Amino acid sequence: MRKIFIACAFSKYLDGTCFKDDEFASFLHRLYQLCKTYVPEVFLAAEREKYGKNLLEDACTELDFEEMKTSDIVIAIPDDSKGVAIELGWASWMQKELILILNLNQRYTPLISGLRDITETTILSYEGDLDETVLLHLAELLSRK
Repeated sequence: MRKIFIACAFSKYLDGTCFKDDEFASFLHRLYQLCKTYVPEVFLAAEREKYGKNLLEDACTELDFEEMKTSDIVIAIPDDSKGVAIELGWASWMQKELILILNLNQRYTPLISGLRDITETTILSYEGDLDETVLLHLAELLSRK
């Protein structure tokens, strides 16, 4: 395993060039750092674009697609993001291994849960907030890879 691609909602948290959810930004940063302990390369659009300060709106689709091609595992927090849905489509078509972080209190389309029929998929469920417990469970999964 050389590279992890983290797919998550990003633009919905932006107000101009300011990221408006400090808790989610903190979780994403900790998730990014955790992944870096397991692989030499981690892609997270929020990190690349400095959480809104360096937006690449016109180029992000092609750049993200190229990052996906060279990734081994995709960790996705689908939430209600249409962008993440597109990235999951790319990942499943490319037969990437998926780790889906799903909130038990949210309803997801069967196309999300059905990804296991297309590519290797692990579902990491949580209830409440994205917190250290989620990161601990993810660390357990990644340590077995």
